[in-house]
Amino acid sequence: MLIGTASKGRHVLDYPLTQWAFVCVVAGAVVGLLLNIPMVTQDEGYLPAYVAAAGLTRTDPSAVSRPLAVVVHHGTALVAALLYSAVVAGLSFVLPTAISLNGVPLIPHTIGAVGISAFIYYFFARIAMPRFGGSLRDDADEIIQQWALTAFIFGAALALFIPVLVT
Repeated sequence: MLIGTASKGRHVLDYPLTQWAFVCVVAGAVVGLLLNIPMVTQDEGYLPAYVAAAGLTRTDPSAVSRPLAVVVHHGTALVAALLYSAVVAGLSFVLPTAISLNGVPLIPHTIGAVGISAFIYYFFARIAMPRFGGSLRDDADEIIQQWALTAFIFGAALALFIPVLVT
């Protein structure tokens, strides 16, 4: 079993990729829930989720319901965690894995967390907001700054939580 055995000297990627992906998705779900805190406390809070949902539904962000925005926010966290798991698994085959955090290879883990955070930010700032911002385009700078903060918090929390979850 992956959880509880990393501290016994086994490398997490010695386990089936499906188990590694599952652990990452669980971490993404927890981190997505934790992200509700900074999102509701910021002025532009959930607006990035409204823009993302507008892109999926091809409507204006002002027409997106709050439940849909929340589902898109949490779905994004799950997909991002799954992408992180794929990046770390792939990089673990080509990069050094001798140094680890509770069995999670440090270099692939760090590159994965930073890379996924940068991808989330870039995708939103360069694709979602310009194409689907609609009525919110006037506030694009503030919304993109909020998204940058959220992407950074997501990556940092994922980077901290994954090694804890596998112990």
